[in-house]
This record gives sequence, structure tokens and C-alpha cells, in this order.
Amino acid sequence: MIPKMKKVNLSTQLIETITGLIESGEWAPGIKLPNEIELAASFNVSRNIMRESLKILENFGILESRAGIGTTISQTAMSSIYNMRFFNQLKNDSSIELIMETRLTIEPALAAYAAKRISDEECEQLRRKFSAPTDGNFTRRDDFDFHIFVSKCSRSTIMENLLFTMLSQLRNSEYTQFDVHADSQAVASSYRSHKGIAEAIVSHDAEAARALMAAHLKTRMEVISSSYSVEVHRKIK
Repeated sequence: MIPKMKKVNLSTQLIETITGLIESGEWAPGIKLPNEIELAASFNVSRNIMRESLKILENFGILESRAGIGTTISQTAMSSIYNMRFFNQLKNDSSIELIMETRLTIEPALAAYAAKRISDEECEQLRRKFSAPTDGNFTRRDDFDFHIFVSKCSRSTIMENLLFTMLSQLRNSEYTQFDVHADSQAVASSYRSHKGIAEAIVSHDAEAARALMAAHLKTRMEVISSSYSVEVHRKIK
């Protein structure tokens, strides 16, 4: 029997409950899950909470969702659950600076792989993304989506999952405050930086994609370092 959920930390509870059902063998690899509406009703949660939790489980490879088939428990669900817990531990123990250092290690490689492995359809999606002059409206959400998209195009699942975890942690930290007072010039510069990476990937220029991604992240780290210095100075005063 599926237990009812308490209305506290629902997404976390829901993920823990679902992984518990898998680990206990009640939900075996390969089985098809009920649809989103039925699952939400069974767990006594909203569809938004259910959708968010299923997406997280899918990102970690615990669930698989395919058109015309639905959502199933993946054959690698057990190992993926351990991976998810490892990433969560990393997320909870890492500082912003350490996360950015790790990003600088893996994301240039992800960009290079993306340039080599991106599909024609994905190339078209990137072209559309940067076809309009929207440099003044390039949001933190756009930034997050872009980096996740590049990681997916790399076809490097382990690094993609690691990056997703790190970016999720950054979104829930002081990191988001660095852009609150960003001026239009800074926003436009960020847009151009991302556009340059996209153009290199679409052109299948792996080395340019690698170099541009590294330069982009180094600039970001300099901004963060500068922000910390200003904040420390302000508190001392």
C-alpha cells in the first residue's frame, strides 16, 4: 500500500518514499507507473509536487519517461538511487566557491562533448534560443537552462547529473543574489558569452566550445570573488 504523505517537505518526503518503494522491491525495475494525476492522488500531494519529484527522479536516472509508453522504473534504478544520495551529500556539503571550481573542471569538457555529439534538432533549438536580440532579458533561469541543455547534448550522463545537482544547489544559495543588482551591460555581456558558446557548439567546434565555456566560468568566478570581498568589507565597516 502506498502511504499518504504529510504536508511538510513534501518533495523530499515523496522522493524518499518512492526510492524506498523501489529499494524494498515493491516497485521493481521495468514496471510502469500510474499517470501523474493518479500518482498525485495516491500520495495525497499536488500535481506540481508530483511533477517536480518525478522530474528529479528522472534526471537521476531512477525513472524513465518515454513518449507513448509513460514513466517506468529504470533498470539501473538501484545504482541511480545511490548516485542521487551521493550527489545530495555533495550538494549539502559544498560551498559556492567549491561548486564553481568543480564546474570549471567539468563544464568545458561537457561543452566540447556537446559540440561533437549534438543532434541536428538540438542545434536548431540553440539557434532559436539566440536568434532574437534578447540580451537585455537573459535571466538566471535562462542561464540555468542553457547549462543543463549543453550537458544533455554532451551525452555524458554522470557529469550531467553532477552538474544538475550543483546548479540546483547554487539556485538555493546566496549565488542568486549576485545578479540582483546587475546592470543592463552585465546582463548583455552574459547573454553574449552564452551565445558565443552556443555558436561554437552548433558549429561542432569542440575546442572553441571548451575555451569559451572555461572563459565564461572564470569570469563568473571573478564576479563571485569580487562580490564576497565587497560584502566582507561592508560587514567590517
